[in-house]
Amino acid sequence: MSSVKKQVKIAVENLQEVKAELVRFYAPITVDEIIRKLPLEGFLASWENAIYITVDVERGAEKPVTKLRKGDIFYWPPGRVVGVALEEHSARTQTVKVGRCIDDVEPLKGARNGSRMRISPL
Repeated sequence: MSSVKKQVKIAVENLQEVKAELVRFYAPITVDEIIRKLPLEGFLASWENAIYITVDVERGAEKPVTKLRKGDIFYWPPGRVVGVALEEHSARTQTVKVGRCIDDVEPLKGARNGSRMRISPL
């Protein structure tokens, strides 16, 4: 993969789409695998200050972080999930930052558990 950033959109049913980008610098091998699997789609779940979907990506904790900022896109290897931080908070063990939202994530705060969420290329 030659590009440093990959533009994507995050769509949750019945909510406004949010533009985002996957950034290879954060975790190059993990981001490359996520990009190869696009589009990612699943039933949304929430945990504390984040929403996420289970994905078919199996990677270890490449360059884990301890904090997530509002709008960060993350991969959590133990659960094989990709999600979006809706507020700044301490990350769970092994959390890998893989991107960030370009648009404000406020529309995603209205997401309900069980809604369809899709991350796809722009």
